[in-house]
Amino acid sequence: MRYVGLVIVAALTVSAALLPTPDKPAPDAAVSIEETPVAVCAVEVGSGRTTEISALSTVDGAVGLTLFASGETAGSIGHETGPSGSVTIPVVDVAAVGTVGGLVEMPIASSAAGALVSGAESMSSEACAAMPYPLTFLVGATTASEDRFELHLMNPYSGAAVVDLGVQSEAGIESNQRFESVIVPPRSSTIVDFTELVPGRENLSIVIETRRGRVISVGRQGVASESAVWQAIPPAQDWYVPIPAGQGRREVVIGTPNNAEVQYQVDFYGPEGLEEGLLTGTLAARGQATVDVAALSNEAVAMRVISTAPVVPTLWIESDTGLGVTTASPRGANRWFLPGAGNPEGGWSTVVMLNTAIDASEVSIRSLREGTSVITVIVDSDSVLELGLETADGYLVESVGETVVMWSGHRDSSSAAAIGVPMSDG
Repeated sequence: MRYVGLVIVAALTVSAALLPTPDKPAPDAAVSIEETPVAVCAVEVGSGRTTEISALSTVDGAVGLTLFASGETAGSIGHETGPSGSVTIPVVDVAAVGTVGGLVEMPIASSAAGALVSGAESMSSEACAAMPYPLTFLVGATTASEDRFELHLMNPYSGAAVVDLGVQSEAGIESNQRFESVIVPPRSSTIVDFTELVPGRENLSIVIETRRGRVISVGRQGVASESAVWQAIPPAQDWYVPIPAGQGRREVVIGTPNNAEVQYQVDFYGPEGLEEGLLTGTLAARGQATVDVAALSNEAVAMRVISTAPVVPTLWIESDTGLGVTTASPRGANRWFLPGAGNPEGGWSTVVMLNTAIDASEVSIRSLREGTSVITVIVDSDSVLELGLETADGYLVESVGETVVMWSGHRDSSSAAAIGVPMSDG
């Protein structure tokens, strides 16, 4: 049984100078819609880091990016997805703004946006959130040693928002007045610095409960010179986690916001196929548990996490090639976008695909860019396949049976990981 969170559908209108649509696009022409699909992205510009926003769509249509900070618009720009159905926008083309929010207007519902943040020795990637939820959860953060963690609360709306933060660590429930009634002004961001408020914590989990307004939240973890960004998401009872091959730390951290014990089961999609119920356990109230993937296999694998009450699993990858953090997916789909993904300059990237269907499935990976290319492969039932990717603005993965898809990228000593965005019409 899946946990179904309350969903508030956001309808935002932000003016942007949009370029005309080409006369003969390769994708379908965008149809007229009453509400512009939007997504909200966490943006960093400064301190040696810069952000690129990629927008992917099944049509050739208009895309607008508006940065918001301190209650007003910090800059806007308009683009087209073009014949490839994709576009990448460097945020420095809009404004040098620090840590803010970005609102992406997209041409049609079957679209997605993502952000890639790059520094000299760091890289992070995450899909932009398409809608806010009244309660989200984030698990696995740390402020131990010299590690840094902050929560970025974004409010692109015209009214102020108020949230309460429920914070748990290995020391128990963390009490701090600054976790109560956190105000996020309209068209602004609020940064909650956990490194300052609760230093020296090995494991942090955070419930973000919106009391008024609407807020989208991301966690930002710093370890040495590396960083990772991932969304706070609604908890659920059934999750899939594709995991790329590699050495070093590869862990799935499972946490629950519940005030009672939660039983969970981990099914493992490994080199020998599906092993149901490979691991079972009990989470303490508001507790978490860690599954050591590296102890099971160094190959590309996947997990399914089923629980008796809502949880959130998060994948942590850390090695000499950097740090990557991303959440699991609560569903399979026939069509996935990988926005904010691509081959980093001087680096490499992969797509990891889990076939959850009962039969082998034909899967196509389309590199969205000028001169689009397509690779077609067969993924066996209950198996995982990892493939290298070409340079692109992002990727569209389509399959006959349902799959679950994620992306990982690497450059020198930095890396990133991001779960794909399923399309409801897939």
